[in-house]
Amino acid sequence: MDSDALPIKQRPSLNWTVGVGLILAALGLYVSTLAPTVLEADAGEFQFVPWLPGIAHPTGYPLYILLGWLWTHLLPVGEVAWRMNLLSALFAALAVGLTYAIAQNLLDTTLPDTPVPARVIAAALAAATLAVTHTFWSQAIIAEVYTLHTLLVAGILWIALRHRRNQKDKPTKWSGKLLAFAFGLGLTHHITTILLSPALLLFLWVTQPPSERKIVDFRKVKSFIMCGLISLIPLLLYLYLPLVAPLTPYTSLSLSDTQTLTLYNNSVQGFFRHISGTVFAGELRPAAIGMERFILTWQLLRQQVGWVGAIVAISGVITLWQQQASLLLLTGGAFLAFTAFNLTYFIGDVFVLFIPVWLIVCLWLGVGSLGLAHWIAKNFVRSKMGANEYVAFERVRERLSQNMYLVATIFLSVLFFLLPIVLLTTRISQVDQKNNTAASQRWQKILTEPIPKSAVLLSNDRNEIMPMWYYQYVKGSRPDLLGLFPLIVPDPNFSNVGRVLDQALASKRPVYLIKPIDGLGLKARIQPEGTLFRATPYNTPPTYPTSVTLPQIIIPSSSGTEKTETITLLGYDLSPNEIEPGDDITLTLHWQTTQKLSIDYTSYVHLITGDGQGITQSDHRPGGDSYPSNYWQIGEILRDRHTLSIPTDVPAGVYQLRVGMYYQPQPGVIKGMGNGIEIGQLKLRVVGT
Repeated sequence: MDSDALPIKQRPSLNWTVGVGLILAALGLYVSTLAPTVLEADAGEFQFVPWLPGIAHPTGYPLYILLGWLWTHLLPVGEVAWRMNLLSALFAALAVGLTYAIAQNLLDTTLPDTPVPARVIAAALAAATLAVTHTFWSQAIIAEVYTLHTLLVAGILWIALRHRRNQKDKPTKWSGKLLAFAFGLGLTHHITTILLSPALLLFLWVTQPPSERKIVDFRKVKSFIMCGLISLIPLLLYLYLPLVAPLTPYTSLSLSDTQTLTLYNNSVQGFFRHISGTVFAGELRPAAIGMERFILTWQLLRQQVGWVGAIVAISGVITLWQQQASLLLLTGGAFLAFTAFNLTYFIGDVFVLFIPVWLIVCLWLGVGSLGLAHWIAKNFVRSKMGANEYVAFERVRERLSQNMYLVATIFLSVLFFLLPIVLLTTRISQVDQKNNTAASQRWQKILTEPIPKSAVLLSNDRNEIMPMWYYQYVKGSRPDLLGLFPLIVPDPNFSNVGRVLDQALASKRPVYLIKPIDGLGLKARIQPEGTLFRATPYNTPPTYPTSVTLPQIIIPSSSGTEKTETITLLGYDLSPNEIEPGDDITLTLHWQTTQKLSIDYTSYVHLITGDGQGITQSDHRPGGDSYPSNYWQIGEILRDRHTLSIPTDVPAGVYQLRVGMYYQPQPGVIKGMGNGIEIGQLKLRVVGT
């Protein structure tokens, strides 16, 4: 049977039918698992910024914001948050359809002798697998930038392949310019698009006719410059940022008459810092790459396509290497560039930046599935025909095995479709967001409480504040409230939640925590009030003043030298000071820092006998993870509360209270600020007296 089992004139209509079918199927899947309302984190931000339109966090994403503005204002269906979630689903579904087109191009070029139906199935396999990979699917059902990024990366790859075909079949001056424009559009949306450039340039150079393959060809300089200028045209969209900044309500926030928070600096320097993402530059750490990063990459790969998918993708790499090395140069170069960058980039959600990698893996998977199906079917036919009758495989096909080979190849190609089916059924419970209304319910409840006007609502997590901003800027709910979180601005006074609390209290506004935050009781009195927690400054001195400085502790520094650290105990509060066995006591230590501490210390309170025998104790890290001692500021006073439970078998008498600080330089080793200090006595009464 001829490899072109379907007439040439029917193939475009078949490809369009399959491609559109994949788009609609993917869109249906995403809509059925779509988040229905407002979300936390970046998704929450991207649900209100396009509506305004405003300025998103670096690098600004102007293409996405402008498309989102058009989408949310032209689609009068559902709430704004849902519309932005739906936009991600639409971008994702289009990316799935484009993945089918890319895979079809790769297969037509790499395995042209295979049956057309098998190539269609293998291309559909690549697209369907991408559609249900864990990370891509998870981003397709929330308001995020990564499905548009995937669509643009896929578009660049597809145009590059079409440009290669045009060079061979019907040269046109427009395909190269279209590729340059698409590349610039990708850069306008996500800066990591630049990682495609080495593979693209090398691919375009290698696929030129040998006579034109020169390192320097002055005849093409004009064309190269023109394409470079065309790629810069979409970057003009970044000018949206300074134009819209004066109209964006949160570029500058007033905390008090003397405290202004500038979230976007509308200057030339601020503009370039924003679009280049310099705030994240510290997360690029090539020297920190270790085996754990490669293990993470492998684990993420298995999460997307499993062991079977990874093996089939590897077979696709081998097939490309054997049949069309230039296509491996393009896809493999892009794979290596994105992977290398992600290995060196240590942000917490780096997994989303791997999506272009999984796109390429899925393309390889499509090629690999057809390559394996072709190889297995070929050998199956050979075995059925018998070794003595075999002369050449093409003759076997021509004489006796046309239908057998066709059926075997198509059957095996269909069999590979079990992979996306398994991925679909095993991943859906992990990514499904259709019942995710937690952020909406939480913030609607908070914003209906009788919170004083102009209050500050504080969290240690930026992600939790984004739904509040959505309700303020989209719904107009309580615009007088101010949400604060660490690193809201690049200022040391907002570097951690403890210092943010200081700034909030200094503003004289009412201050509330939106949840209990371990450790902030060191700095302020925290009391429940409705679903929130009111924070008020401490204003009372210790009941029992002491003003004792703990002995100095020697700390080795990274430079090889040593330094000393100490801290002062201003006094303490004790309640009660006379107890019975089985009771609890609360001892609050008033620490004051006289120098910047570099260690996360543990404080302790021990109840001991006159000869030093321990009765009970309390050891903990004052400030916990939110405000540990290495965050404390020079001169501030911190109230460190300990609770001790008195054993029921302790005899009556007078016992000593010993307090101190220590740290553990390594497991099992304790290094203290001296042996602690005895600050007072506790009288234990006989039960009933």
